[in-house]
Amino acid sequence: MPSRRRCLGIALAMPLLLSSVSVGQAQVQLAQSCDSSIQFANNSGRTVNELYYNPTGNSNWGPDRLGSNVLRPGQTSNVRLQYARPYDFRMVWDNGQSSELRNVNICVVSRIVATNQGLRAQ
Repeated sequence: MPSRRRCLGIALAMPLLLSSVSVGQAQVQLAQSCDSSIQFANNSGRTVNELYYNPTGNSNWGPDRLGSNVLRPGQTSNVRLQYARPYDFRMVWDNGQSSELRNVNICVVSRIVATNQGLRAQ
């Protein structure tokens, strides 16, 4: 038969357990409701030759996501990112200059725009 002390401990811990379950469920719901679609837009005057992105915290940019393609001024490209979490983005123009955006909340941002001043999240 459980002691009074043990029953009291369980009774006191129950609200904490239920609140952590609620927080966990809210995070799952947020991830499920997150639209991870991103549009890359080149509003600069130069061609974007390379595009990189990875979840924040990954120190390796990985492959150029444009591959043999480029993003000419005025062009856009759309992708759906795999994870509903913050991402880092990098673009490299045809003159070798590059710009980066880090820790972008893709559940809020739907466009990454290349401008003559660098990258902007919208």
